[in-house]
Amino acid sequence: MAESRLKRTFKGWGWWLAGEIIAVIFTMCMVIAMRRYMLVRIFTGFASVFIVNALYFNFAYNCAKADLNAVKYHKKERDPAAGLMLAVSAPFFQYIMWILLVLSKAGAVPDIFNYYILANIECIAWVDLFTTQRTIDVLTVPGLIGLLSIVLISPITIILTYELTYRELDIKAILLYGNKNDGKK
Repeated sequence: MAESRLKRTFKGWGWWLAGEIIAVIFTMCMVIAMRRYMLVRIFTGFASVFIVNALYFNFAYNCAKADLNAVKYHKKERDPAAGLMLAVSAPFFQYIMWILLVLSKAGAVPDIFNYYILANIECIAWVDLFTTQRTIDVLTVPGLIGLLSIVLISPITIILTYELTYRELDIKAILLYGNKNDGKK
């Protein structure tokens, strides 16, 4: 591994924070239209989740490239759990907030729904699709599961990106230019 796990954890948190800040700015720009049009809420929901996960993609891609270079050129040993460690550590605050939200729904802790939304701003458009209230009482069990699915997109993105990049599959080229080996543009 090219860097220590602790350093990578802090970098992952930085990428999470950057994604949240960008998602806040984007959501603030869309808030007036979101109040009027459901289609804008859906667009904002997808776009916000995409923004946060695109930064996780970039984080995992850079880590995988650094690890691959360390193994190839500096004779370091491969850490088989590196992708999993990134997926656990980078979205750590998302996991903690969701667990606290479940505890809040169970009545073990006070209502934190507003704080959850602030800490996971990419979910606000999805919450707005189903309710205008911001109390734990209106959050249903399917709503909790839906919010969990938004949270779980992050580790899936990180693990897939890391593993595919480490195996030298050029994800950026495929996403941006399509398959280069098919002879077509």
